[in-house]
Amino acid sequence: MKVRTSVTLPKELLMKVDALTGKNRRRSEIVECALQDYMAKENHKKLNTRDIEIINEHADLINKQVEETLEFQAEW
Repeated sequence: MKVRTSVTLPKELLMKVDALTGKNRRRSEIVECALQDYMAKENHKKLNTRDIEIINEHADLINKQVEETLEFQAEW
């Protein structure tokens, strides 16, 4: 279900949006697509931040395991 809303945009940005519209596209479609892309990127950033936090929480253990693994490698 779609809901009508009002958004205030800078004139220059609206002119760029209008340049993308055509016979088959309306402003609302372009804005909707842009917002969906933005939300996906923000969600991706949030997940990446959480992943980094998890890695950092376990960094000492991970580094120890890597060092132990490297000890088993043959020297050339």
